[in-house]
Amino acid sequence: MPSAPPGPAPTSHARHAAPASGRPDQDAHGTGADTEGIPDLLGTEEEAEFLRRWHEVQGRFVDDPRQAVHAADVLVGDVMRNLADTFARHRNSLESQWSQGLEADTESLRRALCQYRALFHRLLST
Repeated sequence: MPSAPPGPAPTSHARHAAPASGRPDQDAHGTGADTEGIPDLLGTEEEAEFLRRWHEVQGRFVDDPRQAVHAADVLVGDVMRNLADTFARHRNSLESQWSQGLEADTESLRRALCQYRALFHRLLST
C-alpha cells in the first residue's frame, strides 16, 4: 500500500509582509505589494488556482502515484513559468522608466536596487 504524500509545503512568512488577512495591502490595481514595493509574485486568483491544482494532484496519489508525480512536475513548471513572467513584467516596468530618456537620480536607483534585493530574498526564501 503506497504511503500518502506529504501535506502541502509550509508557506514562507518571509515571502512578503502581510496584514492579518494574510495578503499584502492591495493597491489601486488590486495587486499586493510588500513593504519594499515588490508586487506579489502571484495574484490572489492565480495562487488559489495553483493551490486547487496541488490539492487535486495530492488526491490522485493513492490511486495513481506515477500520474500524481507527473502532474506535480507539470504544475511546478507552470508555477515557475508564471513567476518568470511576473518577474519579466516587473523588470520591464523598471526599464521602461529609464528608457523614457529621463536621467535616473541616485535615489531612484537606490529604490530600484532595494526592490531587486527584496525580490531576490523572496525568491530564495520560497
